[in-house]
Amino acid sequence: MAFFLIILFGLSLLVLVPIRHKEQELKLDSIRTAMSAVISMQATALEDGYFSWSELQNLIKGRQMAAAVQLLKPVYEAYPFVQNITVQPGVPPSESFEIEGLNQSIYLAYSIKDDFGYEALPGWKAVVILDAQKIINAIHPAGDLVIDPLHGTVLVYGIRVRFSTPLFSLIDYLVAAFASIALGYPLWMYLKKRTVYFYETKGLESIIFLFEQTEKSSANHSRRVAALALFIGKKLGFRGAKLRNLYTAALLHDIGKISIPSDILTKNGPLTIEEIQYIKTHPLISSRILKNFKELSHLEKTVLYHHERMDGSGYPEGLKGNEIPLDARIIAVLDVFEALIGDRPYREPVDVLSAFETLRSMSLDQEIVEVLARHYHEFTNFQSPKWAVAYDPISVV
Repeated sequence: MAFFLIILFGLSLLVLVPIRHKEQELKLDSIRTAMSAVISMQATALEDGYFSWSELQNLIKGRQMAAAVQLLKPVYEAYPFVQNITVQPGVPPSESFEIEGLNQSIYLAYSIKDDFGYEALPGWKAVVILDAQKIINAIHPAGDLVIDPLHGTVLVYGIRVRFSTPLFSLIDYLVAAFASIALGYPLWMYLKKRTVYFYETKGLESIIFLFEQTEKSSANHSRRVAALALFIGKKLGFRGAKLRNLYTAALLHDIGKISIPSDILTKNGPLTIEEIQYIKTHPLISSRILKNFKELSHLEKTVLYHHERMDGSGYPEGLKGNEIPLDARIIAVLDVFEALIGDRPYREPVDVLSAFETLRSMSLDQEIVEVLARHYHEFTNFQSPKWAVAYDPISVV
C-alpha cells in the first residue's frame, strides 16, 4: 500500500509539472498582452501630448535646451512609469516612435514634430525611459514576477522575467499525495479557466489603471458608463460576446483623454476654441489606441463614433441616424447621462429626472433614451458580472 502511494505521489507530481508550467505560460501571455497595451498607450499618449509640439520644437531649434527640459517636466507627474527624459542629437525614428527594452527599462525614442504631427526636426530625438518592473508590478501586483536579464523568459521588447516563487506550493504536494492521475485533466481545465479569467479582468484593469494615473475623473466616468452599458445592453437583448463588446467599448471610450492635459479636462471656466478642438480629438486617439491591438481593434469604430449625433451635428465625421453603429449610439446616450448626474469638480450633479429631459431634447437615439428612462429605477438591484471592473455607486433618485 505504501509503495502504491509513493507511485501515485510521483505520478501526481509528474502531472502537475506541465500544468504548473502551462499556468505560468498562460499567465505570462495575459501579462504580456496587458503590458504591450500599457506601453503602447503610454508611448502614443506621450507622442500626441508632448512630442508633437511646435513650442518644444522651436526651443530645441534655438538651442534653448534648459527651457525645453523645463517644458517636459510635467511628464514625470502625469506618467508614473517614466524614469527619465532626454532630448539629444541623433537620427529621429522613421516611425512616430520606436520602442526597445534593455535590462530593467523600456526605451521610447521619438522624433520631435510640430503641433500637427508633421515636419520632424532633423538631427534631434527625444528618449523616454520607462521603469519596466514598475509596469509589471502594476499589472501583476502579486509581486512574484521579477526581471531577470540572464535567465528569464522574454516578456515584451526583450525584457526577460521569471517567477520568483517555487513551481510547487505546499498545497501542490498535498494534492499530489492524495489525488489520482485522473484528476489531472479537470485540474488543468480549472487552471485554464482561472487564467483566462485573470486575462479578462486584470488585463483590462491594467489599462484602466494607466488611465486613472493621468485623469481620475474621466476613468471613473468610464467605469460608470460601462456599468450602465451592461444594464441597458441586457435590456436590449445583448448576450455573450455582444454584451462584452459593448461593455469593453464603454469602458475604453474615453481612453484617448490620456493625451489631453488634465488642466484642460478639469478647467472650471469656459474653454477656448483651441481647447475645445483639442478635446474633440479624443475619440480619434481612442480609436487609434484600440486599433493597435488585435484583442480590441474590433471596437475602434464604436469608440470613434460615440460623439456622433442622430442629426449629423456630432463629430468626428458628422454621421447621421443608422450610419452610427448601435453600440456607439448606446454609449452616446449613457455618456451624456452619466456626465449630467455624476459629480464633477466644476459643477453640481443634475437630478435624474432633469437629466432625462435633457436627453430627450438632444439629437440622441430616443429609443435608447426611453429604454433608459423606463428601466433606470431597476439599476439599484443590478448585479454586474464578476469579470466587470468596480465602479462608484450611481444615484437612481
